[in-house]
Amino acid sequence: MPSLQLQEAAAVDEAVSSMMSLLGNAMSSEKKGSAAAAAEQRVEWLRSQLIGKDAEFDTPFGRRLLTYADHTASGRSLRYIEDYLLNEVLPFYGNTHTEDSHVGSKTTRLVHKAARYVKRCMGGGAGDALLFCGAGTTAAIRRLQEGFSRAALVLIVAINFNDIQNYKKIKSLAEVVEVGVDGDGLVDVAALRRALASPRYADRPMLGSFSACSNVTGIAVDTRELARVLHQHGAFACFDFAASGPYVKIDMKSGEVDGYDAVFLSPHKFIGGPGTPGILLMNKSLYRLNSQPPSMCGGGTVAYVNGFNEEDTLYYDDIEEREDAGTPPIVQKIRASLAFWVKEYIGYETMELHERVYSEMAMKRLLDNPNIKVLGNTTVDRLPIFSFLIYPPVEDSLFLRVEPGCYNSLENKTNKRLPLHGRFVTKLLNDLFGIQARGGCACAGPYGHILLDVNNELSLRIRSAILEGYSGLKPGWTRLSFAYYLSKEEFKFILSAIEFIAAYGHRFLPLYKFDWITGNWTFREQAIKYHVLREELSLATSVQYAENIKSRIAKNLDKKPEPNHMRFETYLENARKIARSLPNINQQIVSIPKGVDPDMVLFHI
Repeated sequence: MPSLQLQEAAAVDEAVSSMMSLLGNAMSSEKKGSAAAAAEQRVEWLRSQLIGKDAEFDTPFGRRLLTYADHTASGRSLRYIEDYLLNEVLPFYGNTHTEDSHVGSKTTRLVHKAARYVKRCMGGGAGDALLFCGAGTTAAIRRLQEGFSRAALVLIVAINFNDIQNYKKIKSLAEVVEVGVDGDGLVDVAALRRALASPRYADRPMLGSFSACSNVTGIAVDTRELARVLHQHGAFACFDFAASGPYVKIDMKSGEVDGYDAVFLSPHKFIGGPGTPGILLMNKSLYRLNSQPPSMCGGGTVAYVNGFNEEDTLYYDDIEEREDAGTPPIVQKIRASLAFWVKEYIGYETMELHERVYSEMAMKRLLDNPNIKVLGNTTVDRLPIFSFLIYPPVEDSLFLRVEPGCYNSLENKTNKRLPLHGRFVTKLLNDLFGIQARGGCACAGPYGHILLDVNNELSLRIRSAILEGYSGLKPGWTRLSFAYYLSKEEFKFILSAIEFIAAYGHRFLPLYKFDWITGNWTFREQAIKYHVLREELSLATSVQYAENIKSRIAKNLDKKPEPNHMRFETYLENARKIARSLPNINQQIVSIPKGVDPDMVLFHI
């Protein structure tokens, strides 16, 4: 291993090993050693419970161990939770709305207990209502809109954090005010104060809705400060905790000046959370349907109905009952409560310390690389969520040259240095290393325009091309995250893989075909046969398309797998061998669709 890599590995080892002492410093001197060790044991237990921790899959470059780094999109399932459901819940599963049978009684009690536990974990009280909604935050936001009077409403959102499309239903009846960002890329509190104090909105109900943390950059807002500002002007304070909810403590503090009036949550992003419903915890004062039928009528919402006159129908007064129509998501609710239990069991301090170390170490490594651009403010505290662009090295002058008749995608008329396509980088992470990341714009189009410096004129031109069917032109980035339960070997491996792509990723462009319609990158089997097998690489390259290598790989499948850290190093070495075998002159002929201006192509092809 090169000396620089050894130094980096040693630095990570030192930083990660310091977590136990950091944990211990927070405890009394008598207990700190055992407490720190216990915290690490809990994280180790969690890793042992991950479903899929040893899963493998086939890629164009061979079989790879699945390394998950897409935690911001969805969490991972836990054997502990699924075993509990299998053994303790499903054998006695029955529909709710009755307690006359054993299964009905037991299931009803479990569901009520689960809801109470989740509510308590979020700091909810008697003045709050907890509703389980659909599959995530989007459904929770929609449920709030359905239960809130929208007449003359002023909705205030921040363009840099919110997916404004979540409020599409309410926009037709409400006036939407978008608040910009300050010099640090955070919510412009001064602009928010001006909007709230505007005479134009006097005597009108106002609701401010902000993401507690960006799912693009991991940058968190000061929700307490925003809540105080909103409440000082008589506005409701609502926060989307989808990105940070799995890792931070949520305390509703309903009714207090810095408390929340509504919290939206996606427990499927929790560790152990896949298969859970969305959550809306709201102050009951936000609910305006008390004297009307609920937003959705059905079994379990009606106290009495006679079928003769609709006005004779009696609905339950309790919001949590009247807004839970039909058969509820029984198993999903219980699974959500178990995911919350795991979060509480691990402990907020343990999670924060692990993620602080990972965030700081990753930021330093990525910022030190001239070919990597980390999006967003890189100097403020953030969760270890990273969206980035990778640029081909400028010193690779041989590759920048093109043979006659070839289109050079590394140059455009404006002479701007173009990055690799975000989804292409994601594809390389998957195919070469088995790393699961995400390419695109993370449902944050308006924020993406700011981060990628796409002005209105260029945006409209791209929009026109998309209307013509060329969705592949949409700009974007690559995003991944370093959850607290990643092992230090996985953490180092992911960073090394990113650095490899920053050095050699552009050389793999001829091995993939770009689809202008969908934005997909498809591996070219013939290209790898020509470029790689021509060099007669050893079996270590694991190129599965050569028939003789296929049979040799099949024989090796029965062998005992290597420890993960050794496999990670093998993947990296294989990638280096393949990169060295690829041509150092751009031989790719690319045909741009008719009507597409090359200056609209903001990435390499």
